[in-house]
Amino acid sequence: LGGHDPTIIQDNSTGKYFSFSTDSVVDGKYTSGIQIRVSGDLIHWEYLGLAFEGVPDEAYEWAQAEGLWAPEVIRYEDSYRMYYSASTFGSTTSCIGLATASELAGPWEHKAIVIKTNSEIAGHNAIDANIVMDREGMMWLCYGSFFGGIFLVQLDADTGLPLIKGDFGKCIAKRDATVDTAIEGAFIFYNQEWDYYYLFTSYDSLFDTYNVRVARSKNIEGPYIDHLANDMLQEHDLPNNVGTKIVGSYQFDGDVAWMAPGHNSIFLEPSSNKTYMVHHVRIASNLHQHLTFIRSIHWLKNGWPVVSPEYVSEIEMENTTLTLAP
Repeated sequence: LGGHDPTIIQDNSTGKYFSFSTDSVVDGKYTSGIQIRVSGDLIHWEYLGLAFEGVPDEAYEWAQAEGLWAPEVIRYEDSYRMYYSASTFGSTTSCIGLATASELAGPWEHKAIVIKTNSEIAGHNAIDANIVMDREGMMWLCYGSFFGGIFLVQLDADTGLPLIKGDFGKCIAKRDATVDTAIEGAFIFYNQEWDYYYLFTSYDSLFDTYNVRVARSKNIEGPYIDHLANDMLQEHDLPNNVGTKIVGSYQFDGDVAWMAPGHNSIFLEPSSNKTYMVHHVRIASNLHQHLTFIRSIHWLKNGWPVVSPEYVSEIEMENTTLTLAP
């Protein structure tokens, strides 16, 4: 499954799984929009097309973006919402847009700009949206990147926009300038069993040293602490030691070298109550090609997650119950 910055959501009515991703090659052609794919088993996927023909006008006017990044798709009441990013590489002139649809396959319609940044109004970057519901049912937007770190802002659930107009929220994770402030692609997952919010983030270089770290907190606003008691906000003399590393590049003997895995989302499969990490990965022989990996998450007795060393396959799914609606 080709795709960058992927996320998966299940259709409540059919039980089918929909994948949304960006920066992929389909039928030999580069696509700059958001690709939609559908599957009945999380293994075999059918390409359906693009959510948008181009960058929505309002987003383009602000960011002058050539394409869209990092979709986040949720169901709210009787419709679906897509949060997407429009930006220029290496710039904080960015925005997160909101689109809606009655069906996951579309059509999708742009509704509003949720948050926008540039160097004149903010020191951080409005990309990589993740929507989180806290244990009290409040809705939050987690977002941000290299510039200024990861931010969290409360949303009005009914509108999908910031509860307080113009509010950027608070920083919950960042990295030191000695490591190029390299943090992005954040995703918060609330595990009811452990009653923790788990903050997953991607570190380092997109093309080679990219990797996924995790920290957790009892409070959605943090502080997020890794397994060595490091705060994701703290200044540290060894910044590469902050955050518990759970995914990195790897190669089994004689197999493909999978490089720079990251920008993950977490998918909870309702019928099996299994959690999966969904992320992109590059191939060592062609670092400009990226594929979507879906990997099982296992929860240790101390409440920390570990990720399967391989992507899901027919063998694994034979022992997993996935329920499709009739």
